[in-house]
Amino acid sequence: MKYDFTQYVTKDSVMSLDGRNKLEVMDQLITRAADLTKLNRDVIFRLTWKREQMMTTGVGGMLALPHIRVNDINHPYVIVGVCENPIEDYQSQDDQPVRVVVFTVAPDENQEAYLQLLGSISRKLRNTSLIQELIDAAGNPAQILDLVHRDDAK
Repeated sequence: MKYDFTQYVTKDSVMSLDGRNKLEVMDQLITRAADLTKLNRDVIFRLTWKREQMMTTGVGGMLALPHIRVNDINHPYVIVGVCENPIEDYQSQDDQPVRVVVFTVAPDENQEAYLQLLGSISRKLRNTSLIQELIDAAGNPAQILDLVHRDDAK
């Protein structure tokens, strides 16, 4: 089975982020992840920051891809957040502000599926024009959802 992250992106997992720094933005994403997964928020918080301390998930090109693996969920959850403000303190690999954050919470047991899922996010979002369209759609979750799902049939 080929894993494409867009199959896990729903209207409930798309959001505009109004935080002004990394902590505020991640806090919004973690809260949504806890709501969607029904997992303990503190567990998601600890795992997310532990991962972030190992190496920044700001991959460059205004994109961040925080990701964690947990027990007790049956399928991945992918949250697409578009920042209304540039997040200057994200410590991205290219030292540029982050504007698009795709947060993945995936089951712990299937490493190959997890890597395929992360790869599908990277492939789709290395498109700089799509990133700009997502940024332009900040504040409009329905439009963000449409942009994420555009070209799915191809």
